Amino acid sequence: MTIKDLQVELDDLKGIGPKTKERLAKNNLKTVKDLLFFFPYRYEDLTTIRPIQDLIVEEKNVIIGQVKNLKIFRASRRGLTIVQGQVEDKTGSIKVVWFNQPYIINNLKSKDRFLFWGKVSENKFGPYFNNPKFHRLELDFKFEPKIIPIYSETDERPSKLIQKIIDLILKKYNLDQLDDPLPQSVRSDISLIDLGQAIKVSHQPQSLTELKKAQDRLVFEQLFYIQLNLIRERKKLSFESAPAIKPRPELIQTFLNQFKFNLTAGQKKALKDILTDINQTRPMNRLLQGETGSGKTILAEIAALATIANGYQVIMMAPTEILAKQHFQRFLKDFSQMDINLGLIVSKEACLGLKGFRSTKTKEVIFRLIHQKKADLIIGTHALIESKTPFPRMGLVIIDEQQRFGINQRKKLLGLASPNFFPHFLTMSATPIPRTLFLSFYSDLDLSTIKEMPKERKLVKTFLLKPNDRTKMIEFIKTQLRLGHQTFFVCPRIEATENSEIKSVKEEFEKIKKEFNQFKVELLHGKMKSEEKNKIIRKLGSAEIQILVSSSVIEVGLDLPQATVIVIEGAERFGLAQLHQLRGRVGRSIHQSYCFLAPQNYSSLISRRLQAIVDSNDALELAEKDLEIRGPGELLGQNQSGLPDLAMEALKNIELVEKAKKTAETIINDDPNLNNYPNLKKELGKMNFRFWSN
Repeated sequence: MTIKDLQVELDDLKGIGPKTKERLAKNNLKTVKDLLFFFPYRYEDLTTIRPIQDLIVEEKNVIIGQVKNLKIFRASRRGLTIVQGQVEDKTGSIKVVWFNQPYIINNLKSKDRFLFWGKVSENKFGPYFNNPKFHRLELDFKFEPKIIPIYSETDERPSKLIQKIIDLILKKYNLDQLDDPLPQSVRSDISLIDLGQAIKVSHQPQSLTELKKAQDRLVFEQLFYIQLNLIRERKKLSFESAPAIKPRPELIQTFLNQFKFNLTAGQKKALKDILTDINQTRPMNRLLQGETGSGKTILAEIAALATIANGYQVIMMAPTEILAKQHFQRFLKDFSQMDINLGLIVSKEACLGLKGFRSTKTKEVIFRLIHQKKADLIIGTHALIESKTPFPRMGLVIIDEQQRFGINQRKKLLGLASPNFFPHFLTMSATPIPRTLFLSFYSDLDLSTIKEMPKERKLVKTFLLKPNDRTKMIEFIKTQLRLGHQTFFVCPRIEATENSEIKSVKEEFEKIKKEFNQFKVELLHGKMKSEEKNKIIRKLGSAEIQILVSSSVIEVGLDLPQATVIVIEGAERFGLAQLHQLRGRVGRSIHQSYCFLAPQNYSSLISRRLQAIVDSNDALELAEKDLEIRGPGELLGQNQSGLPDLAMEALKNIELVEKAKKTAETIINDDPNLNNYPNLKKELGKMNFRFWSN
């Protein structure tokens, strides 16, 4: 039996009627294979039943007992109902409490035995079960401890329904006979169980040890396929022809002489890597990684300058209009003494620049000049790839904030390149990538890292606000504003939603205007029209605006030396890496700068997580903590990853990632076209990879 044999509809399964099929289909669960590969996102471990006298506070516990003295009442707080009682076994009793679940009192009968599981908390009155889950046991039924799979559910797709259907499938199909695309030699070397067994155990685990083996098998397969694809793409790239760009050191030195600073040691090392790469006849594929403000952009300018001096065009893509325009203004100023034609293309705007001057044009005019080889350096957003005509001399592509671009954008760009040669690629990121993610998704890239910050920069002082600290913070900000500095207030939502406590940008704007009525306050968010955003950014640059209330749209692209304070409202709604990026909007000059984290909700967990930002200015350390706390989706973009939750979680497992990489390298080195592995080659061809987008 092959995986293809499982791609059959659910018609033959007893108990699955048309309505159930329709409900499942709405969630893209249409075939037997779809359901078998729809794995639980967590498990309830009910294998260890504890006597009540042995319960452990602040841990999950499982007990069997009878309910006594069950009652329901309303708390003093409006609308809050409490169901409360006692659960007894032969060793003792414990209080059980449910909040806002009044229906529970009708589901618990005092004569019945129940299985309860959940966290045991403790207050001044002693330990108690806090909102435990429960299952009624028949009086003459002997419960066998087991592990219960929990599936991601919706109203149309409850977890119990999924579990029921998968149980039917596992009875009908013998997965022990399922062909395994992972070679036997690989499975033996790493002691992995077969695919069929791994699928079966994932849905019906008998023990945590057995479940761990199944998850390792499934996760390894995903990581292994990724590595095979990355290594194959890297090999393919090595056979492509690219223009050899001579460094032109005298021209570069003339360019650098206009600045009042020297490159740091890290910048010099990264620049050497880049110039060495683009001087080769194989395409560069390099990731330049460094803190916000560490000086990545000037290295991009130097690489662009060398490329243009060799007669080739440079394309630079940014994820937002704000960042694209910021780059255009900087390049226009920095190249003002050179005969370099610049172009800017964003969604509803285009212009030309030369020797410090700019003129508005249509996008069609810019595209025509590119085709005529009369535009040297073109900066823009996704609008760049709308061109119907090719970029005939595209020698270098620079991607800023590379994690925000996908495979389709890369493919479109390459489709516009010359058929005679492949452009060099330089991608940049201010978000450090933890080692496991780099090995898993970026190992086809060569890496250069800038660790030092310019000597004149001071570390941003960061504070975690408590509710009663706001008045002091407001007075402090007013002092900064009177010194001629600027302030950002950042919120996680644009508009308030009903029953939401998350800070709204528009609500906060009105509040800030009242608190700072003697200062100029403006609003900025991603849904505003381009003309509005442009006007506000110009006013910010000329210091006509003193306070900007914004969504996270300012995360990249704003470079304001006079901005010394940033307040991040609802800080718990952001990941650590994103908070660090936002903090990087200040501290971009010699002035001491400050970041205030203002969470909407306070808990020990939130405080511990945000304290990491207070204690550290090390972006890589924070990225590693993000990976540990929030998972790979926070840094990678879970919706784009193409990986199931199981594999996303496994990206924390460096040992498994390294095994997958080493095994893939061995196979590709021995058999680049996978001719000896037809099943593996076939399965790999079905996968929808996005990894060259990184």
